[in-house]
Amino acid sequence: MSKPVFHYEQRRLENGLVALVPFDPTKHVTQFVKLIKESLADLFKYVSFPVIEAEADFIREVYDKISASPGDCLYAIFDKTTEHGEENSNSAGVISLTATNPANAVTEMGVIIFPAFQRTHISTNAIGLLLLWILDPPSAGGLGLRRVEWQTHAENQASRKAALRMGFELEGILRWQRVSPPGVGLPVEALEKRNGTTGELPGRHTAIFSIVWDEWDQKRPKILALMDRKR
Repeated sequence: MSKPVFHYEQRRLENGLVALVPFDPTKHVTQFVKLIKESLADLFKYVSFPVIEAEADFIREVYDKISASPGDCLYAIFDKTTEHGEENSNSAGVISLTATNPANAVTEMGVIIFPAFQRTHISTNAIGLLLLWILDPPSAGGLGLRRVEWQTHAENQASRKAALRMGFELEGILRWQRVSPPGVGLPVEALEKRNGTTGELPGRHTAIFSIVWDEWDQKRPKILALMDRKR
């Protein structure tokens, strides 16, 4: 199990409703893996994700890779409106930063909310807290980055709506940008015929959204208002 090497000090982020806690396998992995296994069909229709049968699979295939990358960090999301401890049933999902580049002052956000907490205050507040940390200037406790991206399968309407709701702007569609899970995405029969291959995964067009620093002052009050609404 590797020690996180993220470019920035990864500190706890929270308000009265949600806490984002740096993911600690010794505390968080058991409940997380249990909920992942229960929610595979709902969570990963549009996302390629390793097969997770046991805690060791998650540590090896996901956590250790994130921890070894200076550009990546992972938070566990907890619902503070319940009375349970952080290792129990208020585990609401995870949120991450990837491809973080201090030289260019950019990063990419990703979020997984467990089904029981979808369409609640969790997503709005978790994303909002991370946006405040990313885009607020250092004088206000933020990282002062210039750009945060949100990437999603172009057919994932729920993810696209969530990005727009949280102030992200659609920049465009990257065609055939990556592979998709089996059964989801663009067919590859013609590609296999051309390349003389078999068993290739489907492809996907990726919708790219962003928020940038010079629009953040305008967008920030709207994000806070959404968080105040608790949904």
